[in-house]
Amino acid sequence: MAMNSAIQRAMALTLVACLALTLATSTGCGPSAQADYASIGLVPITGNVTLDGQPLEGAVVMFESPDTTFCYGTTDAEGNYEIKFNSEVMGVPPGEKVVRISTTASTGEVDTEGADEDDDDAAARRKKKKKRNPNEQVPEAYNENSQIKATVSDSQTVYDFALKSDGSPL
Repeated sequence: MAMNSAIQRAMALTLVACLALTLATSTGCGPSAQADYASIGLVPITGNVTLDGQPLEGAVVMFESPDTTFCYGTTDAEGNYEIKFNSEVMGVPPGEKVVRISTTASTGEVDTEGADEDDDDAAARRKKKKKRNPNEQVPEAYNENSQIKATVSDSQTVYDFALKSDGSPL
């Protein structure tokens, strides 16, 4: 009888394991639900960036919300840009933004270098990253310490930025 109950327990555990495995492999593998971007009210934003009167090619233009999320675009050879909400959709949610422009900024790649290091090393990396990149062409007044503000709404969809090497106000 003890042998019979041990077999029954083993069979029950096997059944539970098979059911759990079936459930785990069958969920999350179907097509994902489409995001409802229409509910965000994205505003199509375009513009032009110059530095000392010359088109600024390859600059990242970011419209940053108060919660530090941002939409971005990259300037072409003529300094023109179009802002993306993400890699799939163009536009910017309405509201107050700080505009940051940089020739060395990333458009969202994640830095995983040293992710396994202890806290002291991580703090040192963060401090090091705060140093200004010597290849940055845009003054701090337009990126790290940007004073450029924009109120995004349907009434204004073009934002041109005539930057100056001395960082003077626009």
